[in-house]
Amino acid sequence: MQHVGTRKEPSIRNLVIIVVIVMILTVYAFISFGTGDWLWFSANFSARPSAVVLHCYGETISYDPGSFQFSKFTEIMNDSMSGRKRWDPLTMSEQTYTEYQTHPQMLVVEFFYPEPQRVHSTSSLYSNVDNLVVPLEGRHSRTNAVFGQNGGVPTGGSLHIDSTDQFREFIRNMDLCPVEVLDVN
Repeated sequence: MQHVGTRKEPSIRNLVIIVVIVMILTVYAFISFGTGDWLWFSANFSARPSAVVLHCYGETISYDPGSFQFSKFTEIMNDSMSGRKRWDPLTMSEQTYTEYQTHPQMLVVEFFYPEPQRVHSTSSLYSNVDNLVVPLEGRHSRTNAVFGQNGGVPTGGSLHIDSTDQFREFIRNMDLCPVEVLDVN
């Protein structure tokens, strides 16, 4: 009789390792299918907008893609969206969006993208956005919300970043707004 090899006895340790690996893969697959994003765990955001618009207390200021302000706003946005963020059901209404653009007590920066961008998160409701809206003064500004739109239609909910202070500091330091800019928290 020939022996091909020796058979190892089953062990509890191997069983536990296999069960843990299967559970991790199952959770990953479940979230990935649910969000439609296989990289939902990635915190990276590095999109380049086609337009950056500052709504400064009722006045609209657009920045050319080659300008320093455009580049700096893009850098701040990518840095802010690459950090920790959480999804919240708070959604921007059409009325709020209009007020952000025209109201004399609102300060908002908007980013327009040439094609929809995927913002990696565990929410499928906040995906494929071509417009990001960051309120800095006025409604929802204290929540550090970033609202998204796709084709002019608001996404379900909003993402909340750690802070919007970098935006306010840049606006104040560069004197971009004709009105005195708010205090940085």
